[in-house]
This record gives sequence, C-alpha cells and structure tokens, in this order.
Amino acid sequence: MKRLILLCALSTSLQAAPLTNYRIIDGDTVHGYVSGEYVEIRLQCIDAPETYPSTQIYGPEATQTLNHLLSFGTVDFQSTGRDQYGRETGYLFANGYNINQEMVARGAAWNYAYYCGDKFKIEQDFAYYSNLGLWGEMEAKDPYCFRKNLDHDFCYYNPENNFFLDD
Repeated sequence: MKRLILLCALSTSLQAAPLTNYRIIDGDTVHGYVSGEYVEIRLQCIDAPETYPSTQIYGPEATQTLNHLLSFGTVDFQSTGRDQYGRETGYLFANGYNINQEMVARGAAWNYAYYCGDKFKIEQDFAYYSNLGLWGEMEAKDPYCFRKNLDHDFCYYNPENNFFLDD
C-alpha cells in the first residue's frame, strides 16, 4: 500500500498543470497560480543572471527572454519539489517547448551544474560557441559567483571541462 501511495505521489508531481496569472520576477523565477494555489517557482536546472537586488550583466535581457518565451499560448508547470527557500522547483512548458532548456539554448541562463550536472550542457555549449545572449558578453560570470561576490576562475564557463574551471 505504501508503495502505491508513493507511486501516485511521484506520478502527480511529474504531471504538468497550467500556470495562470503569473508574474515574471527574473530569468529563473516566476510567481503565479497552479490549480488555484499561489506558487513561487524557481526554474529547475538553470541559473539566470541576477536582476535583484543588484543587476548583473545580461540580467534584464534574461528576464525579457523568459517573458518572450512565455508570451505565446498556455504555460504549464511541472513540479520537481521545493528548494531550501520553500519555493516550488520545476519546469515550465509553452507551445511544446521546455522553457528551462530554451533559456539555456538562447544564452539567457546557465546550466545549473551544481544541482543538475550537465543536463543542459549541450545547449549551453551551443549558445557559448555561437556567442548567444550572455555569452556575447566579455565577462559572463556565473550568477552564483555574482551573488556571493566571488571572482575565481571557476566563475567563468569553460566548455572543455564538465562544469567549471578548477582553481
């Protein structure tokens, strides 16, 4: 019986539900309603340049990219759980596209290797080598390093390594 309950819980958490009356906070955060319940959503496996409280290079453009991607048709949310701040984590879909993946492919966000390994590494490498979005900037710094005010070699992407440069 416990196994059946667990399987039901897993299957419902993997189903996408419409996201309505949403507001884009930045390139990786959206607030809105899912099944009538207000949720704060952190997009899984991506980290977009910051716009608040201080603005990182390409932060406003990342927010605009997310706004553009969500502006066509129905937006669905697939929950993967909660983060340490109590926000829902998961994936957004619009017009059949995985928006999280599309943000990385367009150079509007980093593949969040710390949490997801190389899930979107192919898309990030494509954007990097094509100088798309934030990769067209001379100093595309990892948003984590920007938030923590770090400036190490590992703060700058190197596609020849699995994740980031080693010290």
